[in-house]
Amino acid sequence: MRDEITRSMNSIDRRTFLKFSGAAAAVVTGGVGSFSGAFAADTSISGVMPGVVLPKGAREIVEKAAGVKVENVPYVSPTDTVAKLLAPGGTSRYDLMISVTEFVKGPVLGAAGHEKVRAFDMAKIPNAADLQPVFKDQVQSRGGKVYMIPIFWGFDSPLFRTDLVPEQDAATQSWGLLFDDKYAGKTALRDDAYQSIVVTGLHLGHSDPATMSASDLNEVKKFLISKKKNFRTLWTKFGEAVNLMSTGEVVAMYGWMPMRAALQSNGIKVTNAWPKEGLLLWNQAAFIPKDSKKFEATEKVVNAMLSPEFGVALAKESNYGPVSQKAISQFSPEEQKKIGLDATTRGTKIYSMKWPTDMNAWIETWGAFKAA
Repeated sequence: MRDEITRSMNSIDRRTFLKFSGAAAAVVTGGVGSFSGAFAADTSISGVMPGVVLPKGAREIVEKAAGVKVENVPYVSPTDTVAKLLAPGGTSRYDLMISVTEFVKGPVLGAAGHEKVRAFDMAKIPNAADLQPVFKDQVQSRGGKVYMIPIFWGFDSPLFRTDLVPEQDAATQSWGLLFDDKYAGKTALRDDAYQSIVVTGLHLGHSDPATMSASDLNEVKKFLISKKKNFRTLWTKFGEAVNLMSTGEVVAMYGWMPMRAALQSNGIKVTNAWPKEGLLLWNQAAFIPKDSKKFEATEKVVNAMLSPEFGVALAKESNYGPVSQKAISQFSPEEQKKIGLDATTRGTKIYSMKWPTDMNAWIETWGAFKAA
């Protein structure tokens, strides 16, 4: 299956990426940094990555350890990241990219001998030796060279207000919570073709939504349209989603780990469900565009992002999972359970994000639902 997905992704042209990135927002998104210009050019790199990868404390750790300023380029989505890389001059315009491994690895690597990224000098990335076993398997190599290294991981799930939705309600342990008529007008989906269709497919009983047929997608479309009245809105931005939940305008929504962290830090009674149909699990990997002139500085940044210090800070600030074994070992079993760092070991059914057989059909399905 992995080979089939890779072949499918290798066949995707830039037009498809541009179309999808224009039709839907990020699969995993975050804030946008700004170019301060405070550092000299040779001590800074440009990075296309979700803003939540470098919250304040974690950023300070990385920049101090690497001696390099990381300037965030606006991040939209995995497909937009690849579109940036494949665009004329894209392989020299940026120094670092971080995005969803299974989504981008095919077009990022390209055909053998035509990689769009440069291989890491692993002697400069000693912290990679501390990767947890599950993430060592996600390192993307070819011909004995390493091109992509996981940096962090996480999961998406329904988030719900525990003071407004009874925790004993069976719906809270299912993606069905987002479609439940009991909460009509009080739930929200992400305005994203991939995320929303994949969880709808899981809820409708498709064990591998990425392989859904045309008739399956038609079933998904009809179901979504039938439940459209239940959705208060389709959120597009992190702050928008957090505000919807904090005000009680919605009581349940498709959400991300740092949203839960942000809400809880402000005293909002919210938690995430562990959907029986499958938790959406992903990891994001770092890669260096092949013509970057600052690859040595970038390797220092990547090594710093693999440090246990960075992993601990990221988990505490954003609730995202560290790939470092030393980092994860600094959290007690109770802390891991509270944050969700035990997602891969607690026995919850997992569904790993992967590119659909026909992304264009998914985009069309989502567009038809929104237009209905």
